[in-house]
Amino acid sequence: MKGSYLLIVWVERKIRIKPGSLSRVELPRGCYVYVGSAKGPGGFEKRVSRHLKKIKKARWHVDYLTRVNRVRVEGVFYTLPEYDESMLTRLLSSIGFRKVVKGFGTTDHLEDFSHLLFSGKSVGETVKRIRSAMKRRGLYFKLFGKDSLRSFL
Repeated sequence: MKGSYLLIVWVERKIRIKPGSLSRVELPRGCYVYVGSAKGPGGFEKRVSRHLKKIKKARWHVDYLTRVNRVRVEGVFYTLPEYDESMLTRLLSSIGFRKVVKGFGTTDHLEDFSHLLFSGKSVGETVKRIRSAMKRRGLYFKLFGKDSLRSFL
């Protein structure tokens, strides 16, 4: 499948990372959402599989985050390819998610501040808010929870 996605990430306790050429940042404990796309070879399945691996060469900003031991991918929303990262980031911002780390994940969308957003809520509440917002707007999505993520490994 090709498409865009929302990666639900839990940071167990405060971490410091240096995502590629971006400045070193400190992320507090909590739930984050990374907005990405998987429109190339291998599509969504290959991209999610990569995010779940701890040992990998960092290629994208999100790799610097997902390979940290105190960081867990808790779920992922698959969306259609026509829902681009900018649109999905605006959706999350409109429901109170806060953009963090200027330039994170925005190499293909330089006009965007960040594709990493802080929820400020639990994983369950974060998923519930996203699901509700997408349903209200009539957007197609498929949610892969923590248990179903194993099928990507």
